[in-house]
Amino acid sequence: MDSLKIGSIVLSIWSGLNFFPSLYVVIDILFLGEHPPGLYAILSAEDIQSMSPEMLATVDSIGLFANLSVAALNALILIAIWKGLNNRTVWVYWALLVASIFALLAGVAADYAVDFAFPEVNTVSALILALGFIFSGIGLFNQVDKK
Repeated sequence: MDSLKIGSIVLSIWSGLNFFPSLYVVIDILFLGEHPPGLYAILSAEDIQSMSPEMLATVDSIGLFANLSVAALNALILIAIWKGLNNRTVWVYWALLVASIFALLAGVAADYAVDFAFPEVNTVSALILALGFIFSGIGLFNQVDKK
């Protein structure tokens, strides 16, 4: 298996690890009456119960928007990997790199807002992303690997 294929698989795993939890949160909020998990990271159950219905609706709305946006971005990333990167379209590599870095930075910024409640998630995410782009880049730009 060449480096590009390995990198594509790693990037697909990273994207799936972002896509499916986001979709789960959306289902939780829309159909099970739950609130975004980030709310529980910073507030106790008593604090959440004391919030007004309008405040909770606002938090739920923001949670839906954010998680649906993450799911949409990662669906697009998966399509770009499978249809563009695997076909050795160089601009797709750079577009994926930029979009993925922005997504990773958004996760870090969100974690910063809750006083770094989940630093290990961002660390593992960054490592998976780096490995995916390193392998993909080697496979895409290394002439020896293009057989």
